[in-house]
Amino acid sequence: MGEDSSVLDGGWLPGERQLSESHTVLWTVVILSSLFDIVTTMVGMDRGLGEGNAVARAFIETYGTPGIGLLKFSALLVVVVTWARLDDRRATAVLVGFALVSLGVVALNAATLASLGS
Repeated sequence: MGEDSSVLDGGWLPGERQLSESHTVLWTVVILSSLFDIVTTMVGMDRGLGEGNAVARAFIETYGTPGIGLLKFSALLVVVVTWARLDDRRATAVLVGFALVSLGVVALNAATLASLGS
């Protein structure tokens, strides 16, 4: 196997990838924004709001409240595998894209909750 390979034995499992400082920061943002997305979604649902995302709504209808976590976990698995398989530039783009979308969702959720008041 060549030194430039990013996967083990040509499979989907990640090989050795050095976690750069920028990727560490991006992973921190991805994980924290994912957690805040789950929390703000649960708080909104507790206050009687519905889920706006059709896929998330289907997960919630099928699995109940744990469906929110299951969906986010599934999305993060896709991000991990994608990140592990791509070169650094594209891996960074995946992390930035996921982080921006997650932060946008959290901002929207927080604004919606703030508009409800106490």
